[in-house]
Amino acid sequence: MLRVEWRIFVRNRRFIGICLAPLCLILIQAFVAYAATQVGLIRTTGSVFTLRSLNLYSVLFLPFLAVATGVYLLAAEFQWQTIRRPFIEHIARQRFLLTKVGAAGITLVFLMLPYLLGTLLVAAILFGFTPELIEDRQLSVFAMLVRFIAAYLWTGFLLYLFVVVGQLLFLRTKNLLLAILGALLPFYVIAAFGDRLPIAPLRLLFALQQHLLEAAVYDTTLLREGSVAVGVWGALFLSLLFVHLRLFTRQDILIH
Repeated sequence: MLRVEWRIFVRNRRFIGICLAPLCLILIQAFVAYAATQVGLIRTTGSVFTLRSLNLYSVLFLPFLAVATGVYLLAAEFQWQTIRRPFIEHIARQRFLLTKVGAAGITLVFLMLPYLLGTLLVAAILFGFTPELIEDRQLSVFAMLVRFIAAYLWTGFLLYLFVVVGQLLFLRTKNLLLAILGALLPFYVIAAFGDRLPIAPLRLLFALQQHLLEAAVYDTTLLREGSVAVGVWGALFLSLLFVHLRLFTRQDILIH
């Protein structure tokens, strides 16, 4: 069924346009930063530009695009009156829903990858990458790029949890707007106050991105933190998936 999702949604020209549209944001930022650098207002390096650009996209644009796209994968089935067809063809509900969850993950990758590559390319061409100093240790360009990419990808992993939440909410409410807002609101609240959560493993889950960026050395301590964070993420994802599947298997899809 993933092939069907790929053909209908991922290869769709509109979705491709949505994935490529944020590249305009990179060009706007690059123009402003380059102009300001040339007249001496600021000093911008490739690392600084990359960090600012990825942070802006990850906070303001990517969450909405990812959640809206993930929810729409389900909403379209109701809109096009095709929600019953898989079950008429004797496709299990679990398989249908897992396909939608998997397709949401694929669309998230395609929303993230072009922006990452575009940012790195523009940063290299206009500003150039140079070794950076963190905690009295000089990091190579490669080491800095690894940190940027790791932190950016971890943001995607966190966001994927809320994409699944959005799908779950849509199946309960049948309202696209409520589902998107219901997933985005807790994402921004937790992203803002995640480092103050009372439970240490959950606190680490949302603090890992900063640790990946600021660590002077990727040592056993960071590896241990990463392992705990991945374990917590996996437990949360499996719990959400279980609830998602449980509710959908009991839901009357004729009511919409």
